[in-house]
Amino acid sequence: MRSYGREHVLPFGIAPVRIVLFLAVVANSLDLVATALGIHWFGNREGNPLLASLAHGHWWLFVLVKGVLTPLLIVQLHRSRDSSPVLATFGMGLVTLALIVAVGQWLGWIAGVVTVTHPFGL
Repeated sequence: MRSYGREHVLPFGIAPVRIVLFLAVVANSLDLVATALGIHWFGNREGNPLLASLAHGHWWLFVLVKGVLTPLLIVQLHRSRDSSPVLATFGMGLVTLALIVAVGQWLGWIAGVVTVTHPFGL
């Protein structure tokens, strides 16, 4: 890994922190799509208790918060690396991990639903 100023750069020219930022935004987008499919197609419930009432009562507000506000907060966390490097790094890792776990849980749940509702591929 090379270092340019404060930021480390991988051999192919991308900083690891930027990869985490990208993963956090992509995982958030996948979580939004998975939530939409789960709620509207499979009758699932939103797992996040802070967003559950929005997801089931005010769908467009939920999409605004999850699809616009959350990525903006992730980017702001990324920008705060200079003023609070430890907090920003820990926060980005935590957000990315939480979103990836949420998408993974949804994929496991949907695999179970499809298997139970269509046994033996019928």
